[in-house]
Amino acid sequence: MKKAFTLMELMVVMLIIGIGLMSLTPQITSKSVGVDPRLEYLDKLIKEEWARSIELGQPIAITGFKGSANFLNHDKESKTLPDTKEVSEITINKYQVRGNEYAIRVYPDGFCDYFEMTLDDGKIIESIPLLMTTRYKNE
Repeated sequence: MKKAFTLMELMVVMLIIGIGLMSLTPQITSKSVGVDPRLEYLDKLIKEEWARSIELGQPIAITGFKGSANFLNHDKESKTLPDTKEVSEITINKYQVRGNEYAIRVYPDGFCDYFEMTLDDGKIIESIPLLMTTRYKNE
């Protein structure tokens, strides 16, 4: 008498392997595709300040400085945009910022100012105010 696996046993094993692979796929793709550290950093900063604005019940400003990659959050803690030497130009709510200091506001209602930030490498980061997230413009 031959000993072999039944079709049902093979299907169960394939199902278990498939479920295992499905649970690993997001981890594998996020490491291979990767998220840009600058966008991830800005998104996190905006979300942190949003939580703070909800606590205080008022808009909060993230202060930045043209000619550098530095920011100050609401608590005046210094933050630096990774992989960036400087923000060369910034437009907030369609108005070109004059001077070196600028403020991006985050509102407790769940949105932030629209901004376009030109970096030293020529890339432009723009915000999506209603989603409180950022992306590269024209990419």
